[in-house]
Amino acid sequence: MLGANPDADGVIARALELVEVAEVERLLISGSNPAVFTPAEEAWARRRSDPERRLAARLAAKRATCRLLGGGTTEGDVEIVRDSGPPALRLSRRARRRLLSLGATRALVSLTHERGYAAALVLLVREGA
Repeated sequence: MLGANPDADGVIARALELVEVAEVERLLISGSNPAVFTPAEEAWARRRSDPERRLAARLAAKRATCRLLGGGTTEGDVEIVRDSGPPALRLSRRARRRLLSLGATRALVSLTHERGYAAALVLLVREGA
C-alpha cells in the first residue's frame, strides 16, 4: 500500500474500500455510531434522494483514508466535502499531521455507488514528485 517512492504521478499510496448500503441504513436506524458522519455530511446527504447510498460512499472514503493514514486515525478525523466539483477530503489536524509524516502532501478521493454498494478510492499524493 504505502510505497517509499512515488509513482510517476506522485501517488505514494492508494486504498479502495467497498461498503454495503445496508450497513449505513442500520447505522442510521440504530444511531449506534454518531461519530461516523459530521452534521454537515448528514445534512448534505439528506437533501438528496438517496442519502444512504451517498453516506455509504462517504463511509467507504473514511475507511480507506483511515487505512492509509493509520496511526490511530478514526472516521471522525475525516470529512468528505463537496462545495462544487469533485468531492474532497477535509482532515483533522491529527490526520493532516499523519498525512505529512507519511510523505504525502494531499489526499484525493473518488466516490461511486451502484445498487446496494458504494465504493471509494483514496490516493495519497506527494506533489512535485
